[in-house]
Amino acid sequence: MNTNDIQLFALPLGGPLTTAEWNAFNKMLPSQVQKNICQYKQWHDRQRALLGNMLIRWALLPFMHKTIFHITQDIHGRPNVASHQHWDGDFNLSHSGEWIVLALTTNGRVGIDVEEIKPVNKDIMHYALSKQEFHMALHQPLHVFYELWTLKEALFKTGLFPNLSPHLLDTTDIKRTRADLSTQLLYLDQHHPVTICWNSSSTNVKITTLNREQLLQK
Repeated sequence: MNTNDIQLFALPLGGPLTTAEWNAFNKMLPSQVQKNICQYKQWHDRQRALLGNMLIRWALLPFMHKTIFHITQDIHGRPNVASHQHWDGDFNLSHSGEWIVLALTTNGRVGIDVEEIKPVNKDIMHYALSKQEFHMALHQPLHVFYELWTLKEALFKTGLFPNLSPHLLDTTDIKRTRADLSTQLLYLDQHHPVTICWNSSSTNVKITTLNREQLLQK
């Protein structure tokens, strides 16, 4: 792993885990995390939560020198690693449709958002986008709306705009005024755009697609 790159880890949701697979993953997570996961009523929500937590720990473990570490949340609900001598970086998780994604950087802040492209009406577009963005997306193919929305979410999820909701962020203004921020749009498949935003000096995004078995190998 090149620590100068922004890392993007992508994991397919897949079909329901077998009982043996579930138990193998579940026993590797803290008891409170296990309890939180079990509160979801739908299997796919439980599975997203389980695999998302496993993906975070799998990606962070090389930086933790195999010591115990704890995932906490800041005052805005943003996940991070509790004080740890081997970690000065940042990570961010997102999931939608068939994919779970994690962005990781060893310095600075990072935000990521993936969305499944589905039909939306003009009311949703009007609420979600600024006036300039709305006019950009209104007469364009549907994927343009989702590209803008993932950008807004990724910017918000860096934690660098704590006093604004995603729909209040104007990406056209931010791109003009915030030269310290970098963004990249990718497609995991034709239905799932993902945008990453970061504020470090990194210039490359390295994509790694994983499967479930790999999460158990560290």
